Amino acid sequence: MSAPPFEIVGKGPPSRVVVEVPHAGLGLGALVARGLGLPSNALEAGAPWVDSDVGAAAICEGLEARGVRRVVATESRYVIDLNTEPRFPTPYQDKLPPGLGDTRCVSRAGVWWWERRRSREEIEGIVAEIFEPYHAAVAAEIAASRALHGRAALLSVHTYPDHGRKDATDVVLGTRNGQCARLTLRDALARTARDHGLSVGLEVPFPGGYSVHRHAAPDVDAIQIELGRSLLCFPGDRRSPVLDPERVARMTEVLCSLVDALAEELSRGV
Repeated sequence: MSAPPFEIVGKGPPSRVVVEVPHAGLGLGALVARGLGLPSNALEAGAPWVDSDVGAAAICEGLEARGVRRVVATESRYVIDLNTEPRFPTPYQDKLPPGLGDTRCVSRAGVWWWERRRSREEIEGIVAEIFEPYHAAVAAEIAASRALHGRAALLSVHTYPDHGRKDATDVVLGTRNGQCARLTLRDALARTARDHGLSVGLEVPFPGGYSVHRHAAPDVDAIQIELGRSLLCFPGDRRSPVLDPERVARMTEVLCSLVDALAEELSRGV
């Protein structure tokens, strides 16, 4: 790929908080280049959009005015999931006859298809081309923030389809049960979210994925935040979510408040 598989938004000195949006991408170029791609029924149903973190990038717009820099993925999770450690096939799996080991993909858009088994060479190529450059960009932003402020925090922004889930809350905060961030910071975010009238879940059902685990350090607190999709979208068919500009604007204000609260806690040395 000639262009990087991510966008960095924000200029000037970094704040104490770095934001990443690993599941915002819709691009499929790396698949097409390898003769993979998605079948027509998946594309017609809008699977890349429906299965992305719908609205996660939209609610981050404006954070740069606070000095917050963010790394936003541009390639789809169908190319590679940036929040999951890559899994490479074993030599045995690489030698399976064609068709064996193919994966049945099921989309929230209401369609399914078979994906050809990827070889180790293909996966290694995508990791080198997309996965590692993305995480190197996140690491570089964190390093710049840490160099200026002494400590830094990573806020990994996600949305999830909360419709019909019995355990659904408006917001879920994950730190891998304190392994990736100090619980005082997580709890400060929880209080801020509740001040906005939102219900909050802690660690369950999203304790934090690969990103927070990879980038957390003694002087870096990494927190994953999941926002219910119903906070951002018009009511309607969950197989074809449509963003509601008014709801997105409200959640942008909430996210700005959360980032402010996180930066304030860091500045206090809590």
